[in-house]
Amino acid sequence: MKVLIIGIDALEYNRVIEWDLKHLKLNEFGKTRVPISEGFGEPVTLVVWPSFISGSEPDVMGFDAPIIYRQPLKFILEKIYFPLISNNKPQREHDVSIMEKTTVKNKIISRTNYILMKAGMGRYPERKDIKKPTFFDNPDYKSIHHNIPVYDAVFTTEDRDSARNGVIRAINDKEFRKDFEKKLSEELKIGSENVFKHLQNPSWDLYMQYFYVLDGIQHVYYKNKLKLMDYYMKFNEFVGRVKEKLPNDTLLLIVSDHGQENGLHTNYGYYSSNVMLGLTNPNIFDFKTIIENKILKK
Repeated sequence: MKVLIIGIDALEYNRVIEWDLKHLKLNEFGKTRVPISEGFGEPVTLVVWPSFISGSEPDVMGFDAPIIYRQPLKFILEKIYFPLISNNKPQREHDVSIMEKTTVKNKIISRTNYILMKAGMGRYPERKDIKKPTFFDNPDYKSIHHNIPVYDAVFTTEDRDSARNGVIRAINDKEFRKDFEKKLSEELKIGSENVFKHLQNPSWDLYMQYFYVLDGIQHVYYKNKLKLMDYYMKFNEFVGRVKEKLPNDTLLLIVSDHGQENGLHTNYGYYSSNVMLGLTNPNIFDFKTIIENKILKK
């Protein structure tokens, strides 16, 4: 059996249900449990996806935060400094918006990270930091992967600072917002073309394509329900076309690392499968064994 994984950053379970997106609701779907990075209080892309592909909890996989600091600096920052300076968690999840969360205290945390990294005291994780083998590393089958966070895409300090500032600027600056959305739309176009190219020549056993676009759109347009619906519909239509081109005996798996409400990450992910897997509230780490077993027919 072949396995095609479509990784959609920030695909929110509640929006899929609310808008009845049938192509995103395959034969089996639901929420997943995902790791929450201590000191950050939410699922973080650079931790969840490596945990997914390695089938391991973050501390076993190799890192449990999106920035790798040397000890004892890591302990001081994550256990003492960040929790002390962070805002108190609201009584209900997502009582605040992304703009309300972007307070002086949060800016101090962001700036602290940036300065320490520029000073060479911390860095973003790279493929070499994933200490457990991923399902891409299995020598018993052929895998193809595009744009997988950490594994494929190297994230620099400048990239992160630009992305963080870009989101806030795009919320406030109408002209910049157009360019921001244009780049995200281009990513969706390129990623979609990759998928259909590999569906035309399915010489792979495992193929995974990752999309960031929905995360950025929801951060910026969290108040614009029609804009959000438009992009969810685009992904729904895209998956519908993928289903039409899917080779026989292929597991199609849609996965997200977290959702979004009010421009902020939710503390659960999403999965959807065209094959009944018999899962109930699975952990994001559970899928590696399932995927390898399907390919190897165990």
